[in-house]
Amino acid sequence: MALCEVRTKGEITIVVMPLQIDHVAALELDHELHELAAREPKALLCDFSGTKYISSSGLRIILKTAKTVKTEGGRFGIFALAPFVDHIFTMSGFAQILSIYDNEEAAIRAVSR
Repeated sequence: MALCEVRTKGEITIVVMPLQIDHVAALELDHELHELAAREPKALLCDFSGTKYISSSGLRIILKTAKTVKTEGGRFGIFALAPFVDHIFTMSGFAQILSIYDNEEAAIRAVSR
């Protein structure tokens, strides 16, 4: 059973992240995101609207996926961070190196340019 729900809008793949991304979930997430990135979408967006917790393992997987997508010429972004998850991205410095958007519409507009 898949950890994430995946939907597409044209050439954009949107991945709805799970409620919690701990070390165990990060292992499955790595596999799922690797498979999606291998399809070389125009853009891969991660929807964090339902995610309440992310571990350092989860952060590592997000960064790895972003690098993979960008290496293949795609765009990567995340959106709709809950307050605690936003805090983790900010404190870890990831907010400075990843494209973070307030909502899905803003993310789609940004990667569609």
